Amino acid sequence: MVMDIETIVKTAIANQKMIDVESISLATSLQDLGVTSLDAITIVYEVEEICDIEVPNDELENLRTVQDIVTGVQSLLAKKAQV
Repeated sequence: MVMDIETIVKTAIANQKMIDVESISLATSLQDLGVTSLDAITIVYEVEEICDIEVPNDELENLRTVQDIVTGVQSLLAKKAQV
């Protein structure tokens, strides 16, 4: 089963924060979801595993919204596809 990036990211956040995936939009800030820096690491790790990518650690501090994660993952997947 292939899931789109948005669904993967939202599901990872919902699992980590134990909230309904339907309550998460792309524009939602991670802070509004109660995502701590440790939560962000766990969420990104789950997304990395599913998508078979590696998010650079310095990129983690730039993540402010759900859209930031989705865009970052899409960018990494595009770079990976070019290799």
